[in-house]
Amino acid sequence: MLLALRSLAAIAATAYASAPVNAAADTPLTPLAQEHFIVDLPHYRDPTPISFGMYAGRMPLPSNGQEMFYWYVESKDNPDVDPLVLWLNGGPGCSSLGGMFTELGPFVVESDLTVKLNPYAWNRKANVVFLESPAGVGFSQPQLNQSDYNDDFTTDRIAEFLEQFLLTYPSLQQRPLYITGESYAGIYIPYLVHTLVTAKATPHQQQHPPHHHGRRRGGGGGFTPRFPSINLRGYAIGNPFTDADIDGNAYMDYFYAHALISMENYNDMVDKCESEIGQCMFTSVNCSAPCQAAIDEGIVAADTAYFNPYYIYGDVCLLSNNQADMLHFRKRMDYQPMHRGKIEPCTDKYTEKYLNLAVVQEAIHVKTSSGASPLFAWADCNMDIAEGYNRSLSALPKYKTILKHNLTALIYSGDADAVVNFIGTERWIASPNGLHLPVTQKWKSWFGPDQQLAGYTQEYQGLTFKTVKGAGHMVPIQNTRTRY
Repeated sequence: MLLALRSLAAIAATAYASAPVNAAADTPLTPLAQEHFIVDLPHYRDPTPISFGMYAGRMPLPSNGQEMFYWYVESKDNPDVDPLVLWLNGGPGCSSLGGMFTELGPFVVESDLTVKLNPYAWNRKANVVFLESPAGVGFSQPQLNQSDYNDDFTTDRIAEFLEQFLLTYPSLQQRPLYITGESYAGIYIPYLVHTLVTAKATPHQQQHPPHHHGRRRGGGGGFTPRFPSINLRGYAIGNPFTDADIDGNAYMDYFYAHALISMENYNDMVDKCESEIGQCMFTSVNCSAPCQAAIDEGIVAADTAYFNPYYIYGDVCLLSNNQADMLHFRKRMDYQPMHRGKIEPCTDKYTEKYLNLAVVQEAIHVKTSSGASPLFAWADCNMDIAEGYNRSLSALPKYKTILKHNLTALIYSGDADAVVNFIGTERWIASPNGLHLPVTQKWKSWFGPDQQLAGYTQEYQGLTFKTVKGAGHMVPIQNTRTRY
């Protein structure tokens, strides 16, 4: 897009009408869409007027009464025909509004909490929806018991949200849909795509009246909608956590290759761990004491509290004392990356302050069921969900099905990310203990619009793999011009 990001999505702005009329074919908006139309964005100070429509609010889910918060921005280029892109941040437990304001969305929050345009936003060529998922993350409500959170449950609720979203915005029905995300979305997205493609292929056993398109069996799984309005064309995942063993076992290979640990530390781990590093890093299951000790020594030597593992060449945000603690990332993925590349390192903290302003929450329709608009405590990541989430250890079984459906698929890796690095990603794509996909087009360079080397790419049967030169865990942040 240049990564399929060019074809999936791309960047920056569309018809921001003063009255709530859907840009697509001037279709009158549904009542909920009218209610969610954003009339004015507080603290906007960019000299260029906003020229694209925006909608935000909580989408009720008929199956269980949860309300999923979303922010939908129309395409600047041609909202009538441009594709629909769903963006999911990882965690698990982190908000996609973090990705919206610090990576690929149309706006950036400055240190004085004013808002300016991001010239490289993906809504330049796509209609983009940022969804806070699962419930309890960001403005999505309510938070559930920790035992309720797992990937089947999260997938079911995202699928149900998509149905309700397309009922609310019918002009987007049958629009080409691309599902995108990063980090733990390496689990979310294969699960979601698997749900969509298998549901399409399976006859639905129960007809539902309008606005009630699904049912839920116990335990959080089993949502089997027909998805008549969803036209899934592909998916793209950046630095995707996909398999705990394969990704985890590449951890210290990357550290050593990038001069973050010594040869002695590395050899000690090789001697004591064999293939245990993944278990020790992410699960603590089948992790021997000697291996754990060797890893701990390596992490101490790398001084991980003071470098940014999400972007090893970047700075860390020093606004508060707990930021260093957030970078102790073992057994966690994508909690709070601190580096924002050409965007300031502390932009995520500015975003948090901005979204906690009462005037902003009123503008984006953060309301209770009674219609009141209290100040709601928004955070980039919900640590209770992250700690208690019942995580899947691998998404590889889902790929065995979804690769049969001829979808456009892009897996991309910023090569400066130590957390979910390109070494592990290549291994789960190509190695015998991964998908073992055959190569259809050999490794070669690819270039950005400025004709500078942007990274390397290799085509496999069913998907494309790309590295992005100089980018970290959140690829859209660094070297933004090559990402659209």
